[in-house]
Amino acid sequence: MLVNEFKSKLTLYKNFEVWEIASMQDFFKGNSILKTIFEADYGMKTSELKDRRHEIQDNDLSIMHKILDQVGDKHFFIFTLLDPNHLELIQIQDMKLMDFGMNITEIKNNCVYVMIMDKPSAETPFF
Repeated sequence: MLVNEFKSKLTLYKNFEVWEIASMQDFFKGNSILKTIFEADYGMKTSELKDRRHEIQDNDLSIMHKILDQVGDKHFFIFTLLDPNHLELIQIQDMKLMDFGMNITEIKNNCVYVMIMDKPSAETPFF
């Protein structure tokens, strides 16, 4: 789901959290399932990533997207400073549609951020 689609369905999502990621090592420490998915998809241990990075054509953001897309019970929005997702989240905050538990405008330019939220239940209708 795109973050701009999220704005129109904001009330369907619960348990928001913003995760700051400074490196791929931080990403894999976030949850053991991320490490498991990476190792299955890329055929190498996360500990080998630094030395074997040249074997993977995907950049770090693409790797994160591919792995997070496989986590079944959560939705994730990856954003970096002033990218389109970040700008949309700023608009949501400025319109006071949502409180992210932090000032979403004040993020570091050398980190990746992931907004994590529970997926709506199966009986929640999407209009």
